[in-house]
Amino acid sequence: MRPAARHEAAHAASRLAPWLVALAAFGAAVAAIGPWPAGVFQDDGIYVVLAKSLATGEGYRYLNVPGAPSATHYPPLYPALLALLWKLFPSFPQNVTLFKFANAAMLGGAAVLFHRFARERLRLGAWGAALSVVAFTACAPVLLLTVMVLSEPMFLCGLAATLLVCERAASSGRGRDAAIAGAACAALALVRTLGILVVPATGLVLLWRREWRAAAVLAGVAVALSIPWQLWVGAHAAEVPPIYLGKYGSYLGWLMDAVRQDGIVFLRDVAWANLKHLVAQGWASTATDTLNVYVRNTTSIALSFFFGVGLGALLKRAPVAALFLAGYLTIVVVWPFAPARFTWGVWPLVGMVYALAAAAVWEWGAPPTDNFVPPAESSATEITPPLSLHRTPVSPSSDTVGGGNATRVGVALRSPLLRAARTVALVALVALAVGYGGYNYLGASRHWWTVVQQSVADRARPLAEWVTANTDSAAVLATDDDVLVYLYTGRRSIPTGAFTPQEHLVQQTPAFAVQSLRTVLATYRVDYVLASTQYGTYAARGLVQATPPELRITRVLSTGAVFVPLRDSSVAVPAAPGGR
Repeated sequence: MRPAARHEAAHAASRLAPWLVALAAFGAAVAAIGPWPAGVFQDDGIYVVLAKSLATGEGYRYLNVPGAPSATHYPPLYPALLALLWKLFPSFPQNVTLFKFANAAMLGGAAVLFHRFARERLRLGAWGAALSVVAFTACAPVLLLTVMVLSEPMFLCGLAATLLVCERAASSGRGRDAAIAGAACAALALVRTLGILVVPATGLVLLWRREWRAAAVLAGVAVALSIPWQLWVGAHAAEVPPIYLGKYGSYLGWLMDAVRQDGIVFLRDVAWANLKHLVAQGWASTATDTLNVYVRNTTSIALSFFFGVGLGALLKRAPVAALFLAGYLTIVVVWPFAPARFTWGVWPLVGMVYALAAAAVWEWGAPPTDNFVPPAESSATEITPPLSLHRTPVSPSSDTVGGGNATRVGVALRSPLLRAARTVALVALVALAVGYGGYNYLGASRHWWTVVQQSVADRARPLAEWVTANTDSAAVLATDDDVLVYLYTGRRSIPTGAFTPQEHLVQQTPAFAVQSLRTVLATYRVDYVLASTQYGTYAARGLVQATPPELRITRVLSTGAVFVPLRDSSVAVPAAPGGR
């Protein structure tokens, strides 16, 4: 093939790749969408409740909770998008399918933007970028979050766009670019709170490069646009009773309560537990979790090594993205919740780290070359190469300082060892990739996203049917599937217990479950208690067996039981205990 023809073919492939990436991510998400109700994952139901509240003119409120307190736990941008779709198609529950298709479309958009990021900032080839993006968007864990009404697809789409504009601002140092970046960061934080970490990541790069004015503009715009939401949160935070702080209240207040009760060592214990969770997640993601301990330990070492190599390469090529990811993962490690939910929320970025590691390993033992290619959007006035935190351009001849011949001899002496290391590393990367493929094959063939949703839907259906047939519209229920029951019956519903940080380390005891339900019944005038989970059953049984009894069983269903509070029991109700 002639050089001109090869160039034209490469150009055509480069144009086609983003469309194929988008189609793969969107198509995989659409294929995984099922007829399951909103509320099976709790958060998905709350997003729908908030969308309904906005769309029907009720404000930003938890309509499912008696008194409809203002919402402060969930940033408003994703519910606002759902509210717009609700306005266009107000028929519930049919519009839940529309919400899921919107998520699929946003995942496709995220794939396109991450592909552009990989091409422009990471300088990966068209098909290398496409492969890494597809492998970490059209994959089992991301599809699991996409096919439910969750904010992760919108966050991924916004994160890719925000990183593009923030890397541009960090490279140019222009005030206008910094203002755009600050606005993008503030918008991202209104999708998921951790999006605000892009602000310090970008600011640190600007400060390192002594772009004081741009750093100030970035911070000023981001803070100014974040103030309204923070004022709203501050004004309405006290509307949620303490028993529901973990589910509906302030993130920081929820965590600080645990630190006050257990001391700063609580964060140490959480970090250790989460690091072990992340190691186990690495085994699961490479299909080595069922193999012997030597294979698992080798896998952990390989994953850690290649992540370090890739993160170092990311720091050179896209420092904002690298600092954001480092800060994000640091928060994940000390946050008392399953880390998989958060790592999957930035999964395409994690995939790019490993793609950069593979590219770095491929170049081991090769002769030094100046392979710097400026990003496509860079102008002639942008002198900062994205390969460095520094303002100084990389010299094309920097690899020959001290004599070109000496450098070539050094490379020649090193190359046999480097080639051997390269071979071993490439074999390890291929093995990890095969394992990751097996992990996704298992997820797709076993329909993990269906299993998660179906189990909760099947559990809640008999309870919702009983509620519809036996209660009036003014009834207040305490149930394990409170959001789902509210959405599909119209009855106000609240949880039967508390969600605490400590339960990430130690399971709640039956005594704690009993006391939590007692506090719920003292806080709200509940008409029926519906128990269908282990802890709901613990709590209800404890109050039935109390002296005097505080609950009476009224109906046994196929997946649970219905209880009626005995309000004349005159039981003193202390505050729910902290901790377990």
